[in-house]
Amino acid sequence: MGLGLTVALFLAEWLLVSSSACRNAPGWGCVGVVVLWRDATPFVLLLAGWAALRVLGVRPAWLTALLGAGLSWYLLRYLTAVDSLPWLPGGVSWVQFALPTAAFALAAWFTVSLRPWLPRVAAVVALALVVPVNALAVSRITESRKDAALSASPVALLGPQIPNGYHMDGVGTQTVTGPTFFYRLAPDGRDATTMAELQREIQVIVAPVQPQFTPPAHCAAINSAYPVPAPPCTAVAPGVWRSGDSQYVSYYVRVGDAVADIEATSPPVSAAVLIAVARSMSVRQPSYFTGG
Repeated sequence: MGLGLTVALFLAEWLLVSSSACRNAPGWGCVGVVVLWRDATPFVLLLAGWAALRVLGVRPAWLTALLGAGLSWYLLRYLTAVDSLPWLPGGVSWVQFALPTAAFALAAWFTVSLRPWLPRVAAVVALALVVPVNALAVSRITESRKDAALSASPVALLGPQIPNGYHMDGVGTQTVTGPTFFYRLAPDGRDATTMAELQREIQVIVAPVQPQFTPPAHCAAINSAYPVPAPPCTAVAPGVWRSGDSQYVSYYVRVGDAVADIEATSPPVSAAVLIAVARSMSVRQPSYFTGG
């Protein structure tokens, strides 16, 4: 029942999206219809399941349909870690069919009899653990993917000794305008929301050494699809250069074939902190940035 109803709902959504009325809907009309359809899916599943179970002679039909639809919604909403498993051809997740099937099977098992009760208690406990276990699994999967992406980075993974009161966040790579590796050092505590809080963050961009990086005459360090200015810079420590005007500054440090561009607003970030970050730059393992 769970599989049949889910396949029917999937086909109904596919027909809705591919219909000429949906394709020709002005503005966000089609998207709005699809969103409303997905929000209504648990109720459609409940009503259709109740009617079908009554026809098949399943009793109690209403309770089995209620549990099946409720468990389907719960598992599809909170068991998101399984989305990382391989999908079916055409970009269709097999999980959206498997979980409702399991949900209706559980519903039938729960309602067929109250004895023995101990396995049912164990099943309820397992269902309650879905949320924390899923959160842990998603976190581990995300860390594993980040670790794999960083391991494949063509740019040296330069990382500093993190200053006291800061933590690393926003780690990533990109190759749109040339290979770069980036992250930010954010103050401990709640996420920055105001301009004053944002000005305390330190942005770090690492890129291969560019021909125009010839300090102190020229300090353009990051590759770009457009010509970049190559301003002069000032040596502030062995192997560390500074450029910028007013409060917004950049500190550069070269390690091997890579350059780290450390950007901040100073003050409130002190020059001493930025120089310490620059001088402590060295090649790190991917786990240093993912917390693994």
